[in-house]
Formats: sequence, C-alpha cells, structure tokens
Amino acid sequence: MAEIRNDTPGITKYSDHEVIVTPNRLKKAVRRAGADERDPIVDAEAALVELSAQFAIWMEDECAELDKARHLLHAEGFTEATRQRLFRAAHDIKGHGATFGFPIAAEVADSLCRLIEDGAHLSPALFGVIDQCVDAVRAIIRERDLANAERTAAELAESLRTLVDDLLAVPAGEQGSPEAATAPPLVPAAKGER
Repeated sequence: MAEIRNDTPGITKYSDHEVIVTPNRLKKAVRRAGADERDPIVDAEAALVELSAQFAIWMEDECAELDKARHLLHAEGFTEATRQRLFRAAHDIKGHGATFGFPIAAEVADSLCRLIEDGAHLSPALFGVIDQCVDAVRAIIRERDLANAERTAAELAESLRTLVDDLLAVPAGEQGSPEAATAPPLVPAAKGER
C-alpha cells in the first residue's frame, strides 16, 4: 500500500472490498535520533537504571503509608474516608510494585484492593484479613534479600489470593465468625518439614 502523504484517509478499492488507510500522525510526533544525537529511549532507560537504587526506599515509604491507613481503619472503623485511604495506599503498591521490582508485593496489594473494592463484604470481621495482606506486603519488601524469600512470598501471595477469592464468593454477612475470618493462612512448610 502506498503511504499517505496528507492527513486525509485513503481508500483503496478492490472488486469485493475496500481498504481505508488512515494517516499515521504518530510519525510526526516521534523524533528519530541522528548519528550525532542521543537516542531518547536509551536516555530514558539509563535514567531508570539510575533511579532504581531508590526503588526499595520508595516502596518502604509506600508500605509506611499502607500501615498508617490500616491503623486508621482500626481506630475509626470502616468509613468512606478510611476505606479510600487504605484502597489508595494498596493501589499505589499494586501499581508501582512490578515497576520497582516487587511484583509479588503488587499481587498481594491487588488482593487487598479487590477486597476493599467490594464494599458489601467489608466488616470488622475482615480486619484480620486486611492485616494479613498489609503485613504480607511489608514482609515481602522488608525480607526481599533473604534466601528463599521469593518462593515464600509467592506462596503467601497465592494463599492470600485464594483467601480473598473465597471471601468474595461468600454473600455479605455470611463470612462466619470474626475468629474464622481472622485466622492467618498457613505459612508454607519448608521441604522436609511436611
């Protein structure tokens, strides 16, 4: 197909159909690096590598905000303000986790976000599950350099995802006793302990 040189769509007619070719306006917006110019993609990647030393610190700050939101929830109960603050803190970790090198923390934060989003299921009986999610995110980030941390974190994230899935499948008001909802998921046993 011929390249369209203006900003109007072109139509190529065939015996049984027509092809509409729209102009590619993005080509005008992209600046190509010449031989003597730096490539903006390479510059962006270099800046990201330079910033990566700060990622763990930023995630620790995100964890501190999540922990503050959790404590406010315990102090004031489920209000729209406490729910929104907890959701925003969890959502920030969900969004930044993979970019900052903590994809498993992002998975746990996603489970917490799903739990919070379903406002019909929020009750004081679920404080324990919320605490488990917050504590798991904090532990995953804090213990990132320990041996087997990634495997343990992945198993914990899966346990919490299953727990949240099960809770969201139960109609509101039928979660059972607060003790049952706050029972922590079992930590995976190390090989040889089973």
